[in-house]
Amino acid sequence: VSTQSTGALERRLPWLDRGNGYVYLIHEADRVVVFGRGDLVFVFNFHWSESYVGYRVEVGRAGKWRAVLDSDHGWFGGHGRVDPGTEYFSSTEREEDGRERHYIQTYLPSRTCLVFSTEDEGED
Repeated sequence: VSTQSTGALERRLPWLDRGNGYVYLIHEADRVVVFGRGDLVFVFNFHWSESYVGYRVEVGRAGKWRAVLDSDHGWFGGHGRVDPGTEYFSSTEREEDGRERHYIQTYLPSRTCLVFSTEDEGED
């Protein structure tokens, strides 16, 4: 992912000055890191050979999500294994303390970064 593409993402969906980030997941065995900042969720698969089908990713709110940056896209020299038209609909689980957690499931190719944004901006 280039500086140019992250700059374009910042101009379109500002996230750099949106306060502290939140780490949703650090999974050592899978080599996956998921964090949120602003209205975006960043998913990194650092595994050198494992891709994951239906990987469960926690997101900050319920709704419809889409990938707004995909390092596996051909523009970055990737293989284009993630369909850019895919819509990701969250599921919700309630914790014992009553708090709700929201999840999407995605294909997560090895050595990639996906950035997701909700299409339901402005709703809580």
